[in-house]
Amino acid sequence: MRMRMLGGGRRGGAGIGIALFGLSALLMWLPAVHTPFWGDDYVFLSAAHAANASSQPWWSPFWPMHPVPFWRPLSQEGYWRLVDACLHDNVVAVHAVSLVLHVLASASVGLLALMVARRCQWSGARMTAALAGVIYFGLGMHMLPVHWAAAANNSFLTLFTSLCVAAWLYAALAQRPWRAALLMTAPLLLALALLSKESAVLTVGLMMVMQLFTASWRMRRGEWFSLLACVLVSAIWLVLRARFEAQTDDTYQLELGGNVLRNGLAFVAWMLNVPREALRMAVTGNRLLALAWVAATALPMLIAMFLGFWQRRSRLSGRQWACMVMFAGLAYGPYFLLAWNSYAYYAAIAAILPVIVLARCGLDHPRLLLMLGLIAVSSWVAVQGTRMLDHPGLIGRARWGERLLTDLKHRKVTTPLWVQVPDQHRFYAVGVAGLSWRLGLPSHAIHVTRHCPTKAHQCLKIDEHGDWQLTAPLR
Repeated sequence: MRMRMLGGGRRGGAGIGIALFGLSALLMWLPAVHTPFWGDDYVFLSAAHAANASSQPWWSPFWPMHPVPFWRPLSQEGYWRLVDACLHDNVVAVHAVSLVLHVLASASVGLLALMVARRCQWSGARMTAALAGVIYFGLGMHMLPVHWAAAANNSFLTLFTSLCVAAWLYAALAQRPWRAALLMTAPLLLALALLSKESAVLTVGLMMVMQLFTASWRMRRGEWFSLLACVLVSAIWLVLRARFEAQTDDTYQLELGGNVLRNGLAFVAWMLNVPREALRMAVTGNRLLALAWVAATALPMLIAMFLGFWQRRSRLSGRQWACMVMFAGLAYGPYFLLAWNSYAYYAAIAAILPVIVLARCGLDHPRLLLMLGLIAVSSWVAVQGTRMLDHPGLIGRARWGERLLTDLKHRKVTTPLWVQVPDQHRFYAVGVAGLSWRLGLPSHAIHVTRHCPTKAHQCLKIDEHGDWQLTAPLR
């Protein structure tokens, strides 16, 4: 009787911890709705508005006439056309949708945790699922998908990938006709994930790792047929991608060299909530401050993981611990080979199973509230620190770009417009697409250069400190 009362008390404490952590995470993310558009946002806005204005068929992004840099018709072209048609390009509404998408993605991780718990016959399956979902929701690695509308594709990826794996896993426990429906739904959900982001092609491998984690390699005929259907869907997508996708930027090329070590270290940082801006600062800025920032985010996460993973290591078998590592490594696999670009949200899928395991180990833990508090502190330091950082911080650049565009809207800007800018990294926050969209100028009449021609009709000069000057148009 005493053990039951103790377990009930701890479950009640877990419920309080889940509620408080969820509220903390929501308060942490809510300010993101006031982030201005920046970078690729303007590219997608312009393209979507032009497509809607010309009444292009809604299916056209799924079968483009010309190659595109990234073929993500559902989460990019299709999504942005809805943004333009339904939200009328309202920046607050768009970021609110991004936050809702993150909530849905986190809920899908919780649903996957529920399916895993039931397959593994864990006690407290629903509480484990709620804990996993809320921990995932509050991780600082989701900084960009919530603050950058163009990164919404990552939330689509997490949503459909988690639902796909959850449907396939739970089919083994379901009875007819639900079993057949779940087995048929899994390939459809995988197709939606593939149309959202290319890394979903790894999902079949992740499904097999999850099968090994929850049971063994032994599957019934229905699961094999569904898995083979997922392989077929992935193969068809690869063929279509080769047809529709153009050569990507050099920074997205895959290489085998020192970049693997760099990306491996970055992966460890992302899993410990360390923001990308802290790593950038360590390389290019105030190294002492950067190391303090890294420590303030990584140490609380390490302590929380120690309390859960190490102190409760007996809750999982050796096979399951190995599967957790395999899942994370496979999900991040291609990003280890990236030539240059690396962002924290690349690890969003890799973090799913470790979060589920942490929830399993943390449930009924006498120090669960401490664990959740440490994760909350880590995320707040990562997110709020990134918001406070000026250029070259991503959010700082976005705010700088908004100030520039707001100022130019109140000036007489004519074409052709020459833009003299020494720092392309800073100017990316605006770009030609941003100038064109916000100032109502044709993009072909805007020319970016390092030095304005002597007889330039009008020149926007931006110096290395981000200060700008607009010369009067020639008469």
